[in-house]
Amino acid sequence: MKLPEKVKDIFVNEAVHQLATSSLDGIPNISNVGAKYLLDDESIVVVDNYMDKTLSNILANPRVAILVRTERESYQIKGSSTYLTEGPIYEEAKKWMGSVSKVFPAKGALLIKIEEIFHSSSGQDAGKKLV
Repeated sequence: MKLPEKVKDIFVNEAVHQLATSSLDGIPNISNVGAKYLLDDESIVVVDNYMDKTLSNILANPRVAILVRTERESYQIKGSSTYLTEGPIYEEAKKWMGSVSKVFPAKGALLIKIEEIFHSSSGQDAGKKLV
């Protein structure tokens, strides 16, 4: 699913978003992610620098959600993820992370294929599918 421009703008211009995962047993986890970028209009890359519970959950259950928000608008992006430690997408993520900061290890890259987008702001559209 293609990311609409208004959601893309929030994703790109806000520094940190929240990534939600769940274990196979349904135990939720949410973490802040700032090492992220759009691979294309349908894919997000999150660089794994220090993932622990998040990584365990992703390896067991690849379904994820990301909340992107500004002061007035928020959207929930849902999708399936693949954890990469080799290959061109991982190498690109590692290079990108190195260009941002030499401090972070870039242990892996989480590739998220966007499948659904929902309104997450309060109001009459809250919870409704965006596209």
